Amino acid sequence: MLVGITGNIGSGKSTLSQILKLKGFKVLNADEIGKEVLQKEAFEEVVKAFGKGVLKGKNIDIKKLAKIVFEDKKKLDMLTSITHPLIKERIKREKERSLGALTFIEAAVLIEYGWQELFDRIVLVFAYKGQRLLRASRRFGLKEAIRRDSLQLPYSKKLCYSDFLICNTSTLLKLKEQAEWLLKELKVESGSNR
Repeated sequence: MLVGITGNIGSGKSTLSQILKLKGFKVLNADEIGKEVLQKEAFEEVVKAFGKGVLKGKNIDIKKLAKIVFEDKKKLDMLTSITHPLIKERIKREKERSLGALTFIEAAVLIEYGWQELFDRIVLVFAYKGQRLLRASRRFGLKEAIRRDSLQLPYSKKLCYSDFLICNTSTLLKLKEQAEWLLKELKVESGSNR
């Protein structure tokens, strides 16, 4: 069973993913898949589209490319038109490989880009906007966290596509308890022990 983990910036998707990994489950990250795709299948097309200025040595400089695309929606759309079909293909292959075992993929833009049909179940991680922006600002700075948050769908829309809601507004212990509950529910649905 392939389960998508999504939520807006700073919601705690990665923390939930870490908890699941520590419990022995396979958890992949769509951003990491995207970085691999950039350096392999999409490399030539991305360099052709954005120029050799995005290179650092023989690889695409992810930070340079991110700066370019996150400042211009048209360029972001261009990049996603190149990379997202390839990422979707990798997710499909992962689903085929999972053979009934619970496998998770963390993907912030799962719903924004219409990937929900790739997953058997979708888990939405929720946190209040102030909490999310505070968490995300530690990594990106407040201005960038607000800008990235503005590119994501509101929770009211994401809930329509979600099978499970994890509320990450309290302590890490509460999040771990919800992860335990989620695993029990998914194991019952899938008939799997893993």
